[in-house]
Amino acid sequence: MNLTFLPNPKVVKITGGAIDIPRSGYIYTTNEKIGLLCKSIAPFGSFIVTKSTKNDEFVKLIVNPDILPKPESYKMIINEGITILAHDDAGLYYGIQTLKQILRQSVFSNFSYKVPRLYIEDYPDFSKRGIMIDISRDRIPKMETLKMLIEKLSEFKINQVQLYMEHTFAYRNHEKVWKEYSPLTHEEIIELDLFCKERFIELVPNQNTFGHLSKWLVHEEYRHLAEAPDGHDYPWGGRYEYPFSISPAVRESIEFVSELLNDLLPNFSSNQVNIGCDETFDLGQGKSKEICDRMGRGKVYFDFLMKIYNIAKRYKNTVMFWGDIIENHPEFIEKLQGDMIAMVWGYEANHPFEEKCQLYSKSGLSFYVCPGTSTWNTFIGRTDNAIENIKNAIYNGYKSGAIGVLTTDWGDNGHPQHLPFSWIGCVYSAALSWNIGSIETLKVDELLESINQHVFETERNIAQLIYKLGVLHNKLPYTPNGTPYFYAFIYPERFNLIERIDNKLIEEITDNLKEIDNQLNEVSKNDERLSEISEQIKNNIAFAKLGLKVLDYLKRYGNIQNIPEHEWSVFESEIDEVIMEYRRIWVKWNRPGGIEQSIHKLTRIKRVRNGDMRGLIF
Repeated sequence: MNLTFLPNPKVVKITGGAIDIPRSGYIYTTNEKIGLLCKSIAPFGSFIVTKSTKNDEFVKLIVNPDILPKPESYKMIINEGITILAHDDAGLYYGIQTLKQILRQSVFSNFSYKVPRLYIEDYPDFSKRGIMIDISRDRIPKMETLKMLIEKLSEFKINQVQLYMEHTFAYRNHEKVWKEYSPLTHEEIIELDLFCKERFIELVPNQNTFGHLSKWLVHEEYRHLAEAPDGHDYPWGGRYEYPFSISPAVRESIEFVSELLNDLLPNFSSNQVNIGCDETFDLGQGKSKEICDRMGRGKVYFDFLMKIYNIAKRYKNTVMFWGDIIENHPEFIEKLQGDMIAMVWGYEANHPFEEKCQLYSKSGLSFYVCPGTSTWNTFIGRTDNAIENIKNAIYNGYKSGAIGVLTTDWGDNGHPQHLPFSWIGCVYSAALSWNIGSIETLKVDELLESINQHVFETERNIAQLIYKLGVLHNKLPYTPNGTPYFYAFIYPERFNLIERIDNKLIEEITDNLKEIDNQLNEVSKNDERLSEISEQIKNNIAFAKLGLKVLDYLKRYGNIQNIPEHEWSVFESEIDEVIMEYRRIWVKWNRPGGIEQSIHKLTRIKRVRNGDMRGLIF
């Protein structure tokens, strides 16, 4: 029997033959944390849980740290019955998750289910294995969607989840900022925290406290806190037209941070917090210019970071922060407090993780590596980039002594990519952060087959089609952090690679999308659950087709203002049709708040056609 696992255990030995799962029996356990086993085994029979033993129990669940000294480790023996030995409760839980995957692949024969005799020995290579979900770029999942995600991630032995927040928590006295976004409430955070703990996941608060605060600062009540109220220039050229960061030069800024963290952090049982503090490009371009000129931007950033740290320390023992800005001023890394964790992020396949990790490794500061799923700014993903980016990060993190992995799933520019596109990156990260040896042994075909089996729970080739979509961008010129058909659709007046694109390539990719679209129809036929997955993928395919049409228009007409009215009218109707389906799918999985803001971004091309060239949309 060819078994698939996510992640692959360290040792799997198939010892030959199979055993029948009885219709009834006993489960012996040394503790009470067996709920999910009962749930997993329920379809196969009726089992009674007991803490007494006569050695006739079909399943034995035993915690004994003397036998297995590594935290979260477990052994499984399937012979005449099923025995799981574990170092601790978490190890027992992970052994149960592996058993769940075996049971999912059990063979029905002669009116009984059979599982192979085998021996498994397993333990993690990274103690912290996390996924970060962006809930601040308009798309805020329903509670049932979040719980479904958490349930699945725990099966893949993820033990940390961070929900990235800017404005999507129902802060007291700040309703104006969040009222249109259906934010998470205090009660919901407490409920999710408990749901995570039951599955050995740490729900870590993640609230940006320096940059990425446009959704606050555009309101008049908060505008005085902004570093650059009228926008700032990017280091690479171009301009952001809205306020972005709070200013270290404004006394009330630190009071604002204190109020937010005081309201948010007590709702989480975790002793850690991620305070963000990334991409503060506007620092020194506004109210702090004089002190930056006098003291240096690095010093001003460091001092304000430490003020935020001191506030966060009132509530949590450990403070995480994104490392991108301090990496530009490495002289301050050794001045950071020892109970801080740097989050070393980068999202391209060739990101210099080796160099960045060494900055922290040499200083002795603890750090995570933070690759990404490469789903954002794409419509249909960049799956090959995701795999190489994650592999690069985890390999170099392990080599340099990173204490954890946090793979990010961002939602830039309205978060138009639906959830199915995130699974390849999330699962690959889970596989490698548990078992570093999978870098060499886990091939793409095996990964996709395992995703079908354990994410989508089907033998049909859904994951393969998502992967195929995610490599189509390679036929066009490279655009970092996104795909040409995405950028052309959202910012047609700024797309400057059109001379390097051949019309035949546009036609070829369009044909590829049509072919995959048809294959999705076949794959999901007569299966309601797969149809719900398929419709999400097909909606993103429709967006990608719109982006390809824009590339064609730019190639033929130079800009979208020159598109003949009759052609534009047809195209605009196609946009409306795709958006209507987008709206229908959105409300199945996500809260209603944020959808209008997302659609506003995704219909920007209509306003550009009419001469409104306002820039980047926060």
